[in-house]
Amino acid sequence: MQKMPPILPVSDLRVQAKEILKQASKQPVVITQNGRPSAVLISYEAYNEMVAQVMQLASYRQEERAIWSTLSEESLQRIWDNPQDAAYDDWRTLYGISAR
Repeated sequence: MQKMPPILPVSDLRVQAKEILKQASKQPVVITQNGRPSAVLISYEAYNEMVAQVMQLASYRQEERAIWSTLSEESLQRIWDNPQDAAYDDWRTLYGISAR
């Protein structure tokens, strides 16, 4: 079970910035304004890790689109010609392939 991140009002951030930055180096810190979540403070390393993961996922998706786009409509209909299986229609939309 994942530990709940600390939640602090923005006023605490103004007063205790150094301590909160230290805390954010260990785990994310949720900052609230008027009692509602407004931002999440994370370490620079955690941010870089997240950006790298997003870039890697985007690259995989681009590669996947390239692979799917090489299939002909005829081959897709042969594979996906199943009216009961609407999930494949979502793939057609996602990859810009015309529907039946």
